[in-house]
Amino acid sequence: MLLLRGVVGAAVGRRLSTSQLPLQAAAAAGGDKAKLAKLRKLTGYSFVNCKKALQQHDYDLEKAEAWLRAQAQAEGWARANKLGARATPQGLVCVAALGRSAAMVELNCETDFVARNAVFDDLVREAAAGCLSLADAQPDDTVTPTELGRVVASDGRPLPDRVALAIGQLGENVTLGRAALVRAGPATHMASYVHPGHSSDRSGSHAGRYAAVVLFEMFDSGKDVLTPRQFGRNLCQHIVGMAPSTLGEPAPESSTDRPPEDAPAGSGSDSDGRAETRLLDQEFLVEPDLTVREYLAQNNARVISFLRMECGETAAAAD
Repeated sequence: MLLLRGVVGAAVGRRLSTSQLPLQAAAAAGGDKAKLAKLRKLTGYSFVNCKKALQQHDYDLEKAEAWLRAQAQAEGWARANKLGARATPQGLVCVAALGRSAAMVELNCETDFVARNAVFDDLVREAAAGCLSLADAQPDDTVTPTELGRVVASDGRPLPDRVALAIGQLGENVTLGRAALVRAGPATHMASYVHPGHSSDRSGSHAGRYAAVVLFEMFDSGKDVLTPRQFGRNLCQHIVGMAPSTLGEPAPESSTDRPPEDAPAGSGSDSDGRAETRLLDQEFLVEPDLTVREYLAQNNARVISFLRMECGETAAAAD
């Protein structure tokens, strides 16, 4: 009888032990699926690649992520070298500002479709924020491609590596374009405008196809004038829309220095009939009955300098 009880007890024990195996396997599979979902969310890479990375690293999430990013970087550089000769007429211009400094950066791609992609949008904001970080140490306002290439993005990668990574993800050539810094003095106002643009809650930057930054002074005259913010926005909208290339000469001191009568103020063209490119002598976009010079006088203000970029304009000029 005792022997029989021992045999029965052993059999029951084996059944209990083996019945736990499916539960353990199910728990392990559930953990693997959770890691797979987390890895996809962290990296944005495909299900197949994430699963491969986890399997090759015994489902160690940290090692799998590092391997995936290294693979993506290598593939990005390979694709960048392959696509490097393709023209990049589309893209975005981004303005990032902090304190009394602003940075404007152009990032180019092949198609408007990619320019609207979130990966591309994030990259141009990274580039603008990185360029802005040079403001304290950079003596010149123009930032060269070499200087921009030394910028480190928020994830610790050099900016060229981030560009190559984006090329691998987007499948198009992506190039860093122009970059510049704008710095305002103690008594100077700075305003910016981007069109068509949207802001980023994360970085406070603005990206679009056209951008302008203007530095100006406003003097207390006791008159009811616009606030510096609204005044500066109006100027930037004009600069984006009318595309001046130079500031123009200050107001003439005597009547003999006035412009010729065949090019009246606000005509929108110079004496040869060409489109006026001097900011101060252009018809003011917001109030066409005035020139920019007259608008400044009404508000007791003076423009010091301005910067304007239009995405793809240098590529179009080269063609």
